[in-house]
Amino acid sequence: MNQKFNIPVNDTLPSLEAVLDLQGVPSDAEIRDPVINAVKGALQLYLELATPIAITSGIRLEQFDSIFHGIGLNESPNPIEKIYPKATRLTLFAATVGPAVSARISRLFAEGEFPLAGHLDSAASNGADQIAGILEKMYKNYLIRLGLANAETVVMAYSPGYCGWHISAQKALFEFLHPENIGISLRDSFLMEPLKSITGVLIAGPRSIHKFEATYAFCARCKAQSCRDRMDPPDKK
Repeated sequence: MNQKFNIPVNDTLPSLEAVLDLQGVPSDAEIRDPVINAVKGALQLYLELATPIAITSGIRLEQFDSIFHGIGLNESPNPIEKIYPKATRLTLFAATVGPAVSARISRLFAEGEFPLAGHLDSAASNGADQIAGILEKMYKNYLIRLGLANAETVVMAYSPGYCGWHISAQKALFEFLHPENIGISLRDSFLMEPLKSITGVLIAGPRSIHKFEATYAFCARCKAQSCRDRMDPPDKK
C-alpha cells in the first residue's frame, strides 16, 4: 500500500556548510562575506520554492529481487546485493523537493546568474538527500510502533546509480511504486523530472548488515564518498 508524505520544508533546509561542501569548499576554508550572503540568498529561495513530498511502499524480498536486478546491468559484486537479503523489512521510496526549485535553477543558469544558480542547485540536492534521511527515521519509528523493530534497528536508504546498483533499475522501481502520483516522471535516460528527486529502498535490519569495506571498483568513482559517515554515525536512526 502506497503512502504519501508532505515533508515540512524547514526540515529539509540544508546548512550553509552543507551547500559549500557540495561545491568542494573545505570546511576549514575562509569564506568571504559576499559568498556567505549569496548562499544565504539561495537558502531563502529554497525555502520559498521547495515543496518536499515523498511516497513509499513496503515490498517483499522476492519482489525487490526483481527490481534490484533490473535488466542485469548491476556491477557485481556490490554491497547492496549482500545487504538486502539480510533485511528484516524493506520499503521503496521516491521523493522530490518539487518542480519550482528545478525550474528556478534552470532559469538562473539561462540568465547567467551562475553563483546563485549553483548555490541553489547544491541546496536542492542536499534537500532531496535530507528527505531520504527523514524517511529513514520515519520508517524506523513506524516499525517500532508495530513491534517489528527496536532501538538497535538501523534503517538506511540505497538508491539506483550508487554502490553498483545500476540506474536502469529506476524503470522497475517506477512501475512498482508509481512516483508519478507525487509529480515525478522518468526520462528515457533513467534520470528523473524534477531533477532534484531521489528514489531507492529503505533497508531495515541490524547495524552490522550495513557495514562494508569501500574497496569495490566503483568506490573510486563515487563522488559522494559518504558511506563511512552513514555506516558509523552517532545513532540517530
